[in-house]
Amino acid sequence: MAETRTPTIAYADGSCIGNPGPGGWGVVIINPDGSTLALSGASPSTTNNRMEITAAIEALRAFPAGAAVTLRSDSQYVVKTMTLGWKRNENLDLWRLLDAEAAQRKVTWEWVRGHAGDEFNNRADQLARTAASGVVKAGPRAAGAVSRAPGAVSRAPERVYQEDDWSAAELDPLLRPGEDVRHCQSCRRSFVTADDSRYCSLAACQIKARRSPRG
Repeated sequence: MAETRTPTIAYADGSCIGNPGPGGWGVVIINPDGSTLALSGASPSTTNNRMEITAAIEALRAFPAGAAVTLRSDSQYVVKTMTLGWKRNENLDLWRLLDAEAAQRKVTWEWVRGHAGDEFNNRADQLARTAASGVVKAGPRAAGAVSRAPGAVSRAPERVYQEDDWSAAELDPLLRPGEDVRHCQSCRRSFVTADDSRYCSLAACQIKARRSPRG
C-alpha cells in the first residue's frame, strides 16, 4: 500500500494600515510533526487584498514542488477566487503568481473565520499586523526593494523574515546593490544572493536544488 503523507497546514493572512497604505503579511506553517515556522513580510504601499494574496503566495513558496498543502485563510477573496472562480478584476499580477505556485503543488484551500479563536490564524494575523507596523516605524527601506519573482508585472517590494531570525534584518543595510537576504527552501537558513536562488550553497541543499524541477 502506498504511503499516505499528511499534508502540511499553512495559515496565511494579510493586513494593511489605511488600505491603501503600509501593509504586511504573515504565514504560520504547521508541519506534520507538530513543529511550526512563522514567516512575515511587508510593503510600504499596498492594499489589504494584495497582502492577502501575497500571504498565500509566500505560504506556498515555503514548500517544494509536488508538496501537499492545506492553505487556510480568513480571506474569502482569496479562497473563493481560487476555488469558485470569482472574477478577477484587480491584482492580476499577483493572481498569476499565485496560480503558478498553486499549479506546482497539491493545494487544498480552506476558509477560516477571522478573529474566531483559531490560534494559528490569530498568529498569522499578528505577524501581518506587526510587519505592517514595522514599515510605518522604520520607513520604506525596512520593506526591502528587491522583487523575488521573475516576470512579475508589478509586485510590491518586500522583505521576508523568519520569526526569531532578525540577523537577516541586520544584514539589510550592509547588502550590495542587487543582493537580497532569502531563506533556503531546504534548510530554512538565511543566505545572501544576487539572483533568484531558492537554495543556499550548502552541499545538501544544492543537491535538492539541482534535482528540483525549478532549480
